[in-house]
Parts: sequence; structure tokens; C-alpha cells
Amino acid sequence: MRRVMFVLAVFAVMVMIGSTGIAAPKPEGKVVLTVVGAISNTNSDKGLELDMAMLEGIKLTDYEGKDPWLGNKKYTGVLISDILKFAGVSDTAVEVTTVAKDGKKVVIKIADVNKFPIMLATKDNNKVIGSGLGGPVKLVFPYTSHPEVEKIHSKDDWSWYVVTLEVKAQ
Repeated sequence: MRRVMFVLAVFAVMVMIGSTGIAAPKPEGKVVLTVVGAISNTNSDKGLELDMAMLEGIKLTDYEGKDPWLGNKKYTGVLISDILKFAGVSDTAVEVTTVAKDGKKVVIKIADVNKFPIMLATKDNNKVIGSGLGGPVKLVFPYTSHPEVEKIHSKDDWSWYVVTLEVKAQ
């Protein structure tokens, strides 16, 4: 009987932990992106810190097409929608703001992040993006596959050296 009670107690604790979320692992390499705000999956007092391996481990995707500053490109990176899912974005989230190392901010509606494949690129033609070319993490809009995005986010919204995603809830 004691054993059954012990097993039930362990099961109850596991259910409680599962319902509140378990913290993400801590980055082993240099942090390249921090997600803050209305999220539930954190690994530091700052929010969710990701090194390159963690970021790319979420789910890589490709974008081939128009970069308004550099011409036709093949970028590989992670969709912002996938990053937000991994971060446990709140159901009440309305927008995400990308913040670049130089302080430039670009506000994107959560509805647009979920509708269009807006990405944070980490590679250009299968090569790491250097800081002089927008990396290591670059905001890329899918102008070629979804031309309507260009009307929502002009070329000035393309952002280099993104370091933070700020998730805002209602």
C-alpha cells in the first residue's frame, strides 16, 4: 500500500510540473537571442536565452528570394512563430518586437507571425551570417513567397543583428 501511495504521489508531482512547464536547458555556448515578456518557458532571470545550437535546434527552414538590400538570397533560419511556440508564448500575446544590437526595434503582430513565414536567419547560402552582413541573427521577411508582406513591413524593417524578441500580451 505504501508503494502505491508513493507512486501516486510521484505521478501527482509529475503532473503538476508538466502543467506549469519545465524550464528550458541553459545555453552552453554564447547567447545569440533572448526571448522576454509573455512566455512560460524560461531558463534564466532574463527570460529564454538561446545559443546558436539551441536556436537552430528549434526547427530550421529555408527562404529563397528577394532581400531588398542584398538581392536574391538563400537564407536558412528559424520561423519566429516556431521560436514563440518553443518559448511558450501566452495566448494573450498580441505582438513581438525584435530588438537589434544597435537598439533598432521592429514591431510585428502575432497574427502576422502566425500567418507568414517571417524568420530569424542564421545562415546565408549555408554559411554563418557574419556581423558585418547582418548576423549572427537577421530578421527576414518573405517578400518573394508572400509579396503582401512588403506592404506591411517595408525594407526598412529588415533588421540586422537581432538579439532580443520582446513578447507583449494584451
